[in-house]
Amino acid sequence: MSNVANCHTRPSSIEVGDMVYLKIRPHHQLSMPNQLHPKLAAKYYGPFPFVAVVGSVAFKLQLPVPTRIPPMVHVSQLKLAMEPH
Repeated sequence: MSNVANCHTRPSSIEVGDMVYLKIRPHHQLSMPNQLHPKLAAKYYGPFPFVAVVGSVAFKLQLPVPTRIPPMVHVSQLKLAMEPH
């Protein structure tokens, strides 16, 4: 069963200093202002610099001060920001 469950996981390619987007759907209800049409709201917030690895799947971001989002986030909530061409 573990082989089947682990075939969908992928190793994280995020390194310290990379810019990442944070998925805001889990934090949407408490820390983001309400909008008229929530279906049209942005799904990702950022980009923010990646500061440190806390655990095997927990990362620490450098978020701005006014956000009420904790800086420790799960790797599934991050999306690597691509370099501008």
